[in-house]
Amino acid sequence: MKSPQSDKKRAAANKHDDRKGARKGDRGSKAASSPKTTTAGKPPVVAFPKKNQPPAAAAFAARLPLTLGKRFEMARSFLLRQEEVKEEVHFYGPKTGWALRYLHDRRPLCSLVLHGDLPVGIVSLDAPSFAAVDWKALSSVGQLARKNAHGSPSLLWIDVPLAGSGAADFKAILRVKLASLAKP
Repeated sequence: MKSPQSDKKRAAANKHDDRKGARKGDRGSKAASSPKTTTAGKPPVVAFPKKNQPPAAAAFAARLPLTLGKRFEMARSFLLRQEEVKEEVHFYGPKTGWALRYLHDRRPLCSLVLHGDLPVGIVSLDAPSFAAVDWKALSSVGQLARKNAHGSPSLLWIDVPLAGSGAADFKAILRVKLASLAKP
């Protein structure tokens, strides 16, 4: 029978072998060399940081890998199909950069932001709208977004990553918000 100590030493040796030939500070993975990914303690790279260089709406999906770009475009097309919803490119500051902001009859509906190399949908919900969302029907991504909601009790901000099942969760939350905005 092998001792646990020998397994730990073997794992450490394999890790050392994987890093052989790597430059100092390089993690030896493709993701570590990517300028978009975050490293421990560093904020993500802002996709469009310069205020005087507004991007076109199509440039957002073009920066993403194919599958994430498709999810981003699906969320964008869902929003544009809604009545009285307008899209604009909006600058949120140097830490966030440019994002796509959606307005429903001149009232803010949501934003689609690139956070590093991930698309994120951000929506604000007042207390009645927050209570109207069926959180149990959402996936673990939507439930985690609910747990991490920030703001005040009267207006909570929900950040939903659009990767995986998050895009469907984002649409479900938006349907509730659109229904609340349609009421007089």
